[in-house]
Amino acid sequence: MFSILKKQRSSKVSIAGEPAILEIPRGKTLLEAMLAEGLAMPHDCKVGSCGTCRFKLMDGKIGELSPSALVLERDALSQGYRLACQAMPRSDLVIALDAPLSRQQAVESFTATIVATSRLCPDIINLVVEIDRPMQFSPGQYADLTGPGMAEPRSYSFAFAPERGEAQRLEFHVRHVPGGLFTDWLFGEDRIGQTLDLSGPFGQFRLNDSSAPMLCLAGGSGLAPIMAILQQAQSMGANRPVTLLYGARTRQHLYCLDEIEALSAAWDAPFEFVPVLSEEDAGSDWTGGRGLVTEPIARLPGLTRTEAYLCGPPAMIDAAEAQLIQHGVLPEMIAADRFLDKSTMR
Repeated sequence: MFSILKKQRSSKVSIAGEPAILEIPRGKTLLEAMLAEGLAMPHDCKVGSCGTCRFKLMDGKIGELSPSALVLERDALSQGYRLACQAMPRSDLVIALDAPLSRQQAVESFTATIVATSRLCPDIINLVVEIDRPMQFSPGQYADLTGPGMAEPRSYSFAFAPERGEAQRLEFHVRHVPGGLFTDWLFGEDRIGQTLDLSGPFGQFRLNDSSAPMLCLAGGSGLAPIMAILQQAQSMGANRPVTLLYGARTRQHLYCLDEIEALSAAWDAPFEFVPVLSEEDAGSDWTGGRGLVTEPIARLPGLTRTEAYLCGPPAMIDAAEAQLIQHGVLPEMIAADRFLDKSTMR
């Protein structure tokens, strides 16, 4: 006897206060569908570690990639809050959000051809691709790249500020993750001429309209969106004091030093660059900072008036946020973008 019941191939999602109804294919998360529709759903990580993309489930059923209870507090869970990046609709849904959504640039799909790669430091390359038509995006945003044989994309931030808000040649700083499907392939041999699927832009990490002093903190390839944001600010004639804290493992892992020096020279206000090395040999002649890149935060003057831009591994950002708030920085003055690899569910 054949069942006439079939698994629902898609789910309809109504958002309280929003006119649009989302249709989400099976296998997609709520966050993925919202971003694909150009809805600027707040998120910092896409993997359930930050709690930023929470929503209230009013009606319907979901499955979860990982339990929201790992991040959300018990009170929030009892009120029906869940994480959009972990929520897989199992029926039609009605949800509510704490704040109205805005529209971002429409997410589009492109064919990208690798036209150049260059080594920036031992484990990071500058990947340059040419897409089939110009893309509009803001510094701080990111794109999803899918290589040959990959079932899921990898996310990389744009490493430069586009002229007039769009570009057809795109640059990304890609860190090699040993065992990573995409980066093992990319770093394995010359990939010039290979094509990738690219979609974007995504993300709300971007320069705010403010005159407050800027504290920029980056770790590893998290320097890419920070540099893009600073380039944009400089092109707009920013005269805000800047402190750039950059964490790397050793002196060999520092990169973009010439670009940072050029930014500093052109900046129309004090610009301090503070590199901090976590694994530099104790016997080397390095006289700069050592330890964790978050440690200098407590010694910075005027933190309560500062606007912070943080980009890098989640543990680094969590530690930086905690210190900033402890020293009087308001949470709304902190913008963060957490970088994860597939070994940590990204």
